[in-house]
Amino acid sequence: MALPVIECFSDLHCPWAYLASFRLRQLWPAYRGRLTIRWRALSLEYINQRGTPKPILDLEIPLIQQIEPALPIQRWSRPDWEWPATFWPAFEALLCAQAQHPDAAFELQWRLRVAFFGEQRCVALRHELLALAQEVAQVAPLDVARFKADWDSGRFKAQVLADSRQGWHTLRVPGSPTFVLPSGEQVHNPAAGQATIDEAALTLRGYQPFRGDALAVYRELLDRAIHVAPTTPAMHS
Repeated sequence: MALPVIECFSDLHCPWAYLASFRLRQLWPAYRGRLTIRWRALSLEYINQRGTPKPILDLEIPLIQQIEPALPIQRWSRPDWEWPATFWPAFEALLCAQAQHPDAAFELQWRLRVAFFGEQRCVALRHELLALAQEVAQVAPLDVARFKADWDSGRFKAQVLADSRQGWHTLRVPGSPTFVLPSGEQVHNPAAGQATIDEAALTLRGYQPFRGDALAVYRELLDRAIHVAPTTPAMHS
């Protein structure tokens, strides 16, 4: 019997999606084998028609540090010329892992985010992506030779675009991250609070924190995905 599927539409350079992944990771041992998370590209580069916005991330990262002090995240301190202007190659890498096994995808999406936010690695570069695949292969079922062949061939390049179009234009999700449950319900950025950022002035105007147990919110989300049957056929790219 097929497991229930939650689709997570997110951008890999989104710090809010990184926070969501951190919280999911804490709960996942109790849910592995009971449902599947399918990682969907929701490229901000595509919808905003610009590269990775370092000034915006420089505003958001200190806020994320306050929300979750245990999360490995820091502002980029390496030279600006080493900054990953695009995350498209990283999206492709995640899809290469997802084509092999959901555990490999779960691990790689986490390692990609940690590599960028916590380790200052440029995940737009092939050698970094292959190194991350090697790391994942130590803890999850990932054939690195197949991963390398799929990535080098560009097998999933079009899928990144298709996922992003589905998220932004078909499902019209509010932003990154958005979880789409088997019922079709969309849950955007759960238990994260509400930040108001003036991008033109590069200013954080305010933050309304979430009050409550964030992990309880995620636990309820996962339980709902397991126990609520789909009401309409799922849309897949």
